Amino acid sequence: MYHVSISPGLSQRHARMPLNAEQHSHIAAAYDKAAFDISLPAHTRAAFARKADWFRLLASVAEKRERASTDAARKTQEAVSDPFWFWGLLDRYHGALPLQR
Repeated sequence: MYHVSISPGLSQRHARMPLNAEQHSHIAAAYDKAAFDISLPAHTRAAFARKADWFRLLASVAEKRERASTDAARKTQEAVSDPFWFWGLLDRYHGALPLQR
């Protein structure tokens, strides 16, 4: 955690606000716009371009995480709605399991 000392003995925690893929993409677009502003110095435009690349990467990761969480939720819903989920555990390579007598 990040702690900021306000006065001796006191501290305040700062939590990061999670952003979704669309928000990261909007931030990347803003940095891209600044990176192409010719009125800014070259080193500043380069820094904005790096920031845009970084936020595009974050958008990609966030999109994959969102997709994975929706896939996991869908699979959980399928497992709950299918009372015979355990049939999928049968031996698929050797046919049906032998019957116990």
